[in-house]
Amino acid sequence: MLSPPPVLVRDRIIGGLVGLVVGDALGVPVEFSDRAERDRDPVRGMRGWGTHNQPVGAWSDDGALAMAHAAAFAAHGWDPRRHLEAFLAWHERGAWTAHGRVFDVGFATRRALLRFRRGDDPSKVGGRAARDNGNGSLMRILPASCWWASSPPAEAIAMAGEASALTHAHERSRLACAWHARITAGLLVRRPVAECLAEASQRLSPLVPASERAIFAPLFDSSCLRLARDHVPSDGYVVSTLVAACWCLHRHDGFAEAVLEAVNLGGDTDTTGAVAGGLAGLRCGFSGIPRPWLQCLPKAAEVIALAERFADACLAQDRGRRRPE
Repeated sequence: MLSPPPVLVRDRIIGGLVGLVVGDALGVPVEFSDRAERDRDPVRGMRGWGTHNQPVGAWSDDGALAMAHAAAFAAHGWDPRRHLEAFLAWHERGAWTAHGRVFDVGFATRRALLRFRRGDDPSKVGGRAARDNGNGSLMRILPASCWWASSPPAEAIAMAGEASALTHAHERSRLACAWHARITAGLLVRRPVAECLAEASQRLSPLVPASERAIFAPLFDSSCLRLARDHVPSDGYVVSTLVAACWCLHRHDGFAEAVLEAVNLGGDTDTTGAVAGGLAGLRCGFSGIPRPWLQCLPKAAEVIALAERFADACLAQDRGRRRPE
């Protein structure tokens, strides 16, 4: 398949980051509500207050950490210490938050940042236990997936794992982020999500240890795309979130429809919305995100400017990679 023109790729990268923030903001007011409650009172647009008592359009740690990641890539490329410093600036000073205040942080992410704060080696701060397989690295991995999208697949897979390991270093979280990276690469060149998932599974199959194969089975055989809605998981577990996001994208072509489906699954609504919103934004581009939702975002101009700066940095380093010796 021919590569799309850079202007279209740029629009998709911008759409991915902004779409992640929008999906997060849609889910924040109803986080932890169950599916039956969402069926009775479905989210159809931006709301305020609710679970975290935040104004309309506020995003959570998902969006803030993704933007911190993107800002670090744009300024420094891949430098694990710089990325952890950006995460710490969010945690301690509210950088990239909607209103200057952190109101939600995952346990594994908090532990990793505290280890980094006390001086531990950046390569060793991410949690390596099975309990550390919440969706805290997957929720903010989109900038890393975009940064290495045009790299050789083996490099992109390895680097997505390293980016996950900043906070979540268990093999399962690394692999889930690698799946996300390969799906991202496919979406950026306009492949259907089912084809993206199949390619990702084929690439990753030799790398998944026997102990993890059953866990990733719904991705390997693409059966996650055929689940009945009642069987789609929407908790805070990393594999659940990736499965739910793929299911929503496969079910709906439009940005709004895919993201609202994700949020209305209930449970971990902000993160499911963020991951689905990021992937839907990559597919639909910035132009596919409803303008009324963008207008609800606090600091919308700042969010969009960062997404533009990050997209330009991605394309610049891609041109450098392709330059002959």
